[in-house]
Amino acid sequence: MKTLFLRTTVLLIGALILVSCAATETEEIAAESSTTATNASEDAVEAECMDEVLKQATEASVPADASEAPNATGSNNADDTEDNKLEDSDKTDEFNKTDDTEPSKADETESNKVEEGEEKKEATETEKKEEALPLQTGPFIDILGETLLSLEMINETSAQFHSHLTNEALNGKKVVGLYFSADWCGPCRQFTPDLVNFYNKMNARKGKENQFEIVWISRCRDVNSYGQYFTHMNWLAMTPEDAMGAKGEQLSQKYKVKGIPHLVLLDDMGSVITYDGRTKIPADKAGIGFPWRNPLTTAYITLVPKSLRMILKTHLDGAKQKIAMVTGLKAKMA
Repeated sequence: MKTLFLRTTVLLIGALILVSCAATETEEIAAESSTTATNASEDAVEAECMDEVLKQATEASVPADASEAPNATGSNNADDTEDNKLEDSDKTDEFNKTDDTEPSKADETESNKVEEGEEKKEATETEKKEEALPLQTGPFIDILGETLLSLEMINETSAQFHSHLTNEALNGKKVVGLYFSADWCGPCRQFTPDLVNFYNKMNARKGKENQFEIVWISRCRDVNSYGQYFTHMNWLAMTPEDAMGAKGEQLSQKYKVKGIPHLVLLDDMGSVITYDGRTKIPADKAGIGFPWRNPLTTAYITLVPKSLRMILKTHLDGAKQKIAMVTGLKAKMA
């Protein structure tokens, strides 16, 4: 009985233990289930909260993005517009520069064309003049050039220049005076009227009409003065370009011009008769001894034909040039 009782007690205790363990397990399972449910609930709540947060964030971000998007787009568009403006401005500047450059090139081309045209025109005019002017030779061409000027008074306030071939203008002249003077020179202004009277008187002599000519070598400072002063004379003149240039200086040295007025008288061969016509005329206003040749020179002109005198003069001038060259070389070597 005891054994049965013990066995029964043991079984009961085991059953209780099993029941207790099962209950414990059931409670743990229930607790776990509850915990799981709670966790699931919490997860669901959290999920719902996250969804809500995301939704709110999305709703909040969409207007913000939408509001910012136009601004960003506007900003980008503004930047693009500004860049485009800058590019357009650069292109415009380049275009303007091109426009500015192109006219200048065109102007340069046009200017070059004009200059070339003027040069061609001048060359053509020079060729025409050369073709128009016949070839001239002789002593006065070497001294005075190919053309001389005369002045015709049209009325009291205007005058006109006329050009003459040198050989034609001096053809038949036995005496040619080279008159160096200027408008700014007081003694010149005093002597010129006396010279005009003497010139007219010598050319009016019977048997010797128009055998005396004067060529004015101007020492004026400008062309206007040249033209005004020329109105007081009735003879020929060297062109102002030659007279007031290097040619006039060369003649001043050649004919020993120390001061003005200065009058040199030449014969028909271009040889010097006298360098002192300025003092001869006041001393012989009637021109009795005109042109005041040396008696030996007068005899030489009378006895020797002009053609032979020309040959002799040519040889003599050549000899003088050689002597001058030799003298110049010696001076340089010294």
